[in-house]
Order: sequence, then C-alpha cells, then structure tokens
Amino acid sequence: MIRIMFLAVGCWLGAVGLSAQPAGVVLDTLHVQHVDFEGQTREGVIICNKSISKDLRDIFAELYKAKYPIERIRPISDYADDDERSMRANNTSCYCYRPIAGSKKLSKHAQGLAIDINPLYNPCVRRQKDGTLLIQPSTAKPYVNRKASHPYKIKRGDLCYRLFVSRGFRWGGNWKSLKDYQHFEK
Repeated sequence: MIRIMFLAVGCWLGAVGLSAQPAGVVLDTLHVQHVDFEGQTREGVIICNKSISKDLRDIFAELYKAKYPIERIRPISDYADDDERSMRANNTSCYCYRPIAGSKKLSKHAQGLAIDINPLYNPCVRRQKDGTLLIQPSTAKPYVNRKASHPYKIKRGDLCYRLFVSRGFRWGGNWKSLKDYQHFEK
C-alpha cells in the first residue's frame, strides 16, 4: 500500500512537472555519455543528489573512456516512476522516490544517493522467510548465479566496482542480508 501511494504521488507530481523528494534534498541533472551494448555512444540523463554530482560525472567519464557497456541511462520518470519496469528494461538510474522494499523508510534512491547499474544483469536477490528467492527485477533469474559467466556482470574488482568504491560508495553485492549487485550508494 505504501509503495503504491508513493508511486501515485510521484506520478502525479511528474505529470505536473514536479518531482517528489524529501525535505532538504537538492537534486541535480547530469548529462553523461556512455557506450551502449551495440558499442554506440549515447547520452544518458541521471537525476541525483547534488552532493554526489561530481563523483558521478567523474565515474561516468571514466566508464565512457574505457567503453564500459551500459545499455541505457534514463530518469525513472521515463518509466512512469515504476522501478520494476525500469529495471526490466535494464535502465541505469539513480533518483527514485520510494521506500526500501518491505519498509516505510525512504531508500537511498529517494535521496538521490544510490544508483543501479545495468540492473537486469545485476539483480537484487533476497531470501524470503519461506526460503524462496525474491529477485528484482523479476525477469533477472538467469543472472542470479554470480559464478556463471554472463555479460555485463558487476563483480568485485571490475572497473565499475573500483570507480565507485574508490569514491566512497558502498556496493550492494558486498551486503550480507541480501545481495544487490546493481546498487552503489553513499
């Protein structure tokens, strides 16, 4: 119910040209170049907290220089503020006004302090109380096994990981309670 309420508010605000955000959060819009999966240069748009703008600008400049493939980078509003829809499209995004899944607490994304990179290939995986796996996006099951070889996988030590961690970001792939391989946050 809370997630639906946040999404409805976010969609309404987006429709009137405003964006929901917590008090005191100052958002910035970055235009970054990236190389897509076909090797083409694209311009992406990242909405983020102003406090991490420089870090993200520098990181994405390095990723672009190295031709690190990122399928697409669009604001969540391009997906009607639907996080699952954005992740299924393998969209890299930062700001998304929503609570932490299963919680009333706002996520780091709602503060513009977290970014998800190639989320389809780097899913969030959590074991539920009944033992089943919750996989986000729901279409990412083929990419859950991190020992398997597949393209666009973020792993400890790769360029994406090194660039974010060297600037003080925490990687969700290092977490114990769940694994959020797409996620970097400050």
